[in-house]
Amino acid sequence: MGVKSWIDSVDIQPSIWQENNRRWAAPQHYTCSYMAMFPPQLPHYFITRFTKLGDIVLDPFSGRGTTPIQAMSQSRFGIGNDLNDLAYCLTKGKIANPNLQEILKRLDILERGFRRKEWMRDSGKMQPIPNKIRMIFHRETMRHLMYLRQELDWENDDLDSFLTMVLMGAMHGSSPGFLSISMPNTFSMSWGYVKKYIKEKNLKKPNRDVFEVLRTRCRRFLRMGELPNGGFAIHGDVRDLDANEKISHGSVKMIFSSPPYLKVIKYGLYNWIRLWWLIGDYKIVDNKLDDAHSFENYLQFMKEVLETMLPLLNPNEGVACWVIGDVKGMNLAKEVWDNVGSNIRTKDSNGNISGYKLLGIVEDAIQDNEKVTRIWNADEDKSGKATPIDRILILSHENANVKSYITNNQVLWTPIVNS
Repeated sequence: MGVKSWIDSVDIQPSIWQENNRRWAAPQHYTCSYMAMFPPQLPHYFITRFTKLGDIVLDPFSGRGTTPIQAMSQSRFGIGNDLNDLAYCLTKGKIANPNLQEILKRLDILERGFRRKEWMRDSGKMQPIPNKIRMIFHRETMRHLMYLRQELDWENDDLDSFLTMVLMGAMHGSSPGFLSISMPNTFSMSWGYVKKYIKEKNLKKPNRDVFEVLRTRCRRFLRMGELPNGGFAIHGDVRDLDANEKISHGSVKMIFSSPPYLKVIKYGLYNWIRLWWLIGDYKIVDNKLDDAHSFENYLQFMKEVLETMLPLLNPNEGVACWVIGDVKGMNLAKEVWDNVGSNIRTKDSNGNISGYKLLGIVEDAIQDNEKVTRIWNADEDKSGKATPIDRILILSHENANVKSYITNNQVLWTPIVNS
């Protein structure tokens, strides 16, 4: 079955996910906004059409964890990997998948352990806080934040991981459900801009009880209960995943992911407030991420990514879906296939040589108000710099039985699907 006949036979219809633009999915999806995220409707469509209950779904660039969480909500097993500390924190926290009673009990213990006087500025216990952070949060709120920064063991404890993820979503925004002065919640404005804005608008730092904000948010995000399946998060370079003992070769039924945009986003800089609390300095993230490639370096990066993913993909039925945005009128998905994907040859543990088969490239037009650069740039003349079209590059092993991908699964908008 050739590329065109496969696309025709499976009848992929972008309108199905594009027209469902409401907050439909499991509430765990909406705990924290994130730059350049795709909506859960998108992986939901492909997971429903081309996987079965219990199948493993992997996102090697997991961002805020949309793909693994959507897989878990559909009774699949979700795996998310990211090198970005914030993305790993968000993915890990969601995958922890606790129940509400456990979380509220942990939050009560934390609140009882808080001693206000121990977190006074002159006590010697409070860590030095940059002035650019002090201008954003009320002193009382800051005491809570510094206490939780010390107490939450988010890297090793599932409950603390979930609470930290929820806290990241509450760090800054424009309503009483956020902890900061009024500001966007999707990304952090520059500190110079924030300082100027505070002065111009005569903003006052709100005195927010962090424990109460977290309690309210946890009740909202866990109101539908636990997700029906599990998963795990990995903090590492995507190019090391084929050597990770947690993922067996040939076990992944679907890869659904969006590689870093080409010269568009500084994930660390635009999250400097959250990263200050999480790891101390946003520069740690921007110094290690591959998010400022030239075209040639991007193709080399994608070559290494695709070579790493091929051994993990199920050789008979696995599907890899890569969401890749056009850049300056360039069909980058096609460039990746023509220059990289079509030429990959790898050897498995049995010595067999294999490569990729192109199943198709599906166009997913992005609405103007959803373009990444629209978030901070309302200039109509400059909006063309945003990614106008995402394309989904769909690949399989070259000898896979593509007929097996054609399922009768109907795409229903049920937030949580129990097995």
